[in-house]
Amino acid sequence: MRLRAFLALVAFAAPLPSAAQSGGTAHLYAYRLSDRPAFEAGYRKHLEWHARIGDKLVWYAWYVTAGDRLGAFVDGTFGATPESLQNRPRLKEDGADFRANAAAYSTATGNEGWELWREASRANPLEQRKPQPVVQVHAVAATDARRFEAALLARPVAGASWYRGIGETPAPYLIIAPVAAGDTKPDLAALLGAGHPALAFARAIRSEAWTYAPRLALLPGEPLAP
Repeated sequence: MRLRAFLALVAFAAPLPSAAQSGGTAHLYAYRLSDRPAFEAGYRKHLEWHARIGDKLVWYAWYVTAGDRLGAFVDGTFGATPESLQNRPRLKEDGADFRANAAAYSTATGNEGWELWREASRANPLEQRKPQPVVQVHAVAATDARRFEAALLARPVAGASWYRGIGETPAPYLIIAPVAAGDTKPDLAALLGAGHPALAFARAIRSEAWTYAPRLALLPGEPLAP
């Protein structure tokens, strides 16, 4: 859960007090696993470390069950502020504990910062600590950002959360929305709906379905799932 470079970008991208207090900052990591059972056992030990030191951030976990990074493990925190990320306790020990318990069974492939785009979102379950079993997740590029955003504000997508990228991300926008099954083929056009005006300016850079892994998630104040 490396944060140093990301925090520097957050501080640059969100200098205003109102932005800093939004509670909409998210940070996502992705890994390819070489030994899933060993990784899961080590990662749970790492979560136990987070719980012991009193980490107040929520940490979610998913497996990519359809789409571009099929089989990857994704973890991340949502609903944070830049201050809460910056002031997390014992950051150096955090990295050392992850390396000691889980890193040997994984290869890091993603490190992304996002900020909730509240005006376009019609749901924010991750910020409310109510993760859904399966979601489709699209990183979206826009050929005309102004017209793309205007189209989404005029015709919001039901049940969807939208994020804008902070720093280096695969695309400027991220949409997360529920789906019925983990093997559902993620489809941005189907999610937005036929004839949605934003489709004229949108291109999916990465499309995936994520299945929630509750045993590998930490919600402060709650015991780890068995």
